[in-house]
Amino acid sequence: MSRKILITGSNGLLGQKLLHVLSNGANELAGIDIVSGSFVSDVEHQYHRVDLTDKRLIFEKISEIEPQIIIHTAAMTMVDKCEQEKEACWNINVKATDHIITPARKIGAKVIFISSDYVFDGKKGPYTENDLPRPINYYGKSKLAAENILRGSDLNWAIVRTIVLYGVGIKVRASFVTWLLHELRNGKSVNIVNDQWGNGTIVDDLAAGIERIISLDKTGIYNIASHEFISRYNFAIKVAKYFKLNIDLINSITTKELKQPALRPLRSGLDISKAERELYISFRTINEALGLYAKQEKN
Repeated sequence: MSRKILITGSNGLLGQKLLHVLSNGANELAGIDIVSGSFVSDVEHQYHRVDLTDKRLIFEKISEIEPQIIIHTAAMTMVDKCEQEKEACWNINVKATDHIITPARKIGAKVIFISSDYVFDGKKGPYTENDLPRPINYYGKSKLAAENILRGSDLNWAIVRTIVLYGVGIKVRASFVTWLLHELRNGKSVNIVNDQWGNGTIVDDLAAGIERIISLDKTGIYNIASHEFISRYNFAIKVAKYFKLNIDLINSITTKELKQPALRPLRSGLDISKAERELYISFRTINEALGLYAKQEKN
């Protein structure tokens, strides 16, 4: 049976990957984003330019498309910018989510919302789906507020929390791994924090997990990330070693030394055992993920 799936933020890293992963005979795909055309030309899908902060327009567009499933990936994710431009962050991350819920209710669509480890304070990670959120920056607060709007609705919903997303895409904002490789390949030294811990996520694993949530019709909250709980500095060293780059260019510093506008959760990370168990899936180790990244980058 054909499923109609709408992806918000379809030109982003995750949006692009979802278009590829979900492009099979069982799905009819549509994407919406803020720019004038789709970056993905090799997957058959409808594309619509829509500003998600425009309540009337998003209601009309979703009512017109009539998807059975809406995957809401669009967000303002630049953490320091969210701290400095709180109104813009709230409009994009919270109000836009609320704008999607009304037409979703009208047509009976399921909403899958992409959230973040930043809903936690980073004092005792890795976190399970049942741990109590306590965000310490505005980005985290906006993602938690959007989660709560969805959880308080009468919709069929799922929330997917992820962390430090990276991968290969077209015209996408540089992820941590992409930025790091660019700097090291150009012989530039980088300062990487040694006191932020987590388990970063290759976008392919996140998209595969979302596909399982759809195919198994799962609801509730799921954490999706990689297996290894590691400091950002040691992660950078692993990346450099895998790509045979100069690790002496990587300097270890503390988060405090960066003097960033937004606080960061230090001991973060996500426990992925529920997702692996209930979605019947195994997520990659760092080296497996970097192997996939290298292959895609070459292509």
